[in-house]
Amino acid sequence: MKNRSHNKLILTALVVMMCGSVFAQADVDSPYSMFGLGQVRDKSMNARLKGMGGVANAMYDKAMVNAENPASYAMIDTLAFLFDACLYAKSSNFSTSALSERASTAAFESVTMGFALTNWWKMAVGAQPYSNVGYNIVTSGYDAYSGNYSQFFQGDGGLNRAFWGNGFRLGKHFSVGANASYVFGDSKATTTLTYPDSTFVICSRRSRDVMISSFMFDYGLMFHGKVGKDLTLTLGATYDQQIKLRGSQTIFIRSIEAGDYSSASAAEYLIDTVWYQTDNKASLTMPHGVGFGITLQKNNRWTLGADFNWAQWSAFERNGVNQGLQDSWSVAVGGEYIPVSTTLSSYWTKMSYRLGGFYEQTYLNINGHSINKLGVTAGVTLPVPKTLSRVNLSLEVGKCGTKSDNLIQEGYVNFTLGVSIFERWFVKRMYR
Repeated sequence: MKNRSHNKLILTALVVMMCGSVFAQADVDSPYSMFGLGQVRDKSMNARLKGMGGVANAMYDKAMVNAENPASYAMIDTLAFLFDACLYAKSSNFSTSALSERASTAAFESVTMGFALTNWWKMAVGAQPYSNVGYNIVTSGYDAYSGNYSQFFQGDGGLNRAFWGNGFRLGKHFSVGANASYVFGDSKATTTLTYPDSTFVICSRRSRDVMISSFMFDYGLMFHGKVGKDLTLTLGATYDQQIKLRGSQTIFIRSIEAGDYSSASAAEYLIDTVWYQTDNKASLTMPHGVGFGITLQKNNRWTLGADFNWAQWSAFERNGVNQGLQDSWSVAVGGEYIPVSTTLSSYWTKMSYRLGGFYEQTYLNINGHSINKLGVTAGVTLPVPKTLSRVNLSLEVGKCGTKSDNLIQEGYVNFTLGVSIFERWFVKRMYR
């Protein structure tokens, strides 16, 4: 009784914190987030999966909500209520061939819940950031007429995703599922042009604020069956539907006199409004994508898995205009080992251990260079004594981008902490 009350107290506290924090955009500091949608987050909301390189398309567990493939919901324990909350901390080093700069951020990663409606129908709900925008870039040049000039590019905001998913078991070996996601949020991009050497040329600033509020859908399929006495093979497939997200945008262009030409955020004096449009219709044409996965598991002691994902970002459009992105694809491999343990075993043998790695071609191609990302991951699960709840930890070390042609390369370390609460809320007590 004490353990159940303790778990419910933790659950209540986490829900309260998440209500105020899950939709707050992380203070991302990446120059590449100025392109496309910014830094698009994967749907893998579980720290356990992140420790396996992000392998998720063919992963399921009775005590895990895997939003990457909604067909996995069908395997949730029929008598359980699941709650999972994740937060992350990231440290990055951005460098060119001549310069480098460090940045760090921390934020909530996700919150999910899963439960059963019947033996064959399970449901999940959750929320997470969908994309993040956060950059501050300064460039300079020289013009024969106006002399030296500086351009300041600033952006912040992003999109959030709240989803409702359903998974259905079809017989002994198959399951299907679907997520309906409400995508919303806003992002602001500002460009400031200043002329520090001239008092005769007027400075200007252009800002665009895009607000999105729309729905998108994705689907999943799973097959699992025995391939030996102790081996289980699982195959998974996912599909993201191409859809147009709709919203509104505000464009504001003005001529200014800046108080400090070295900073775009310094005090300024408005000279004139050149252009102002508000509540104009905005749209984002999202690409369709597919994913495939395979896992092999032995007696719930070890699991090996691999994923492949592809998305047609070359079809991405903003307000009907193609943004010149490239198709993205990624591969991931990972494994999990759970030692044999009993109630008398040491705590270390009750932990589970994970390793993984991934390679991704992102949707960015700049100056003929594809902005690729690769990394290695590791993770552990810490059981909470006398409960079925878990604490999942994962560590990701990777790099993104290149230093060629004065581009920027990011080296980063990402730490994720996840708390998974497993409660049997649908079992009537026999004793009090």
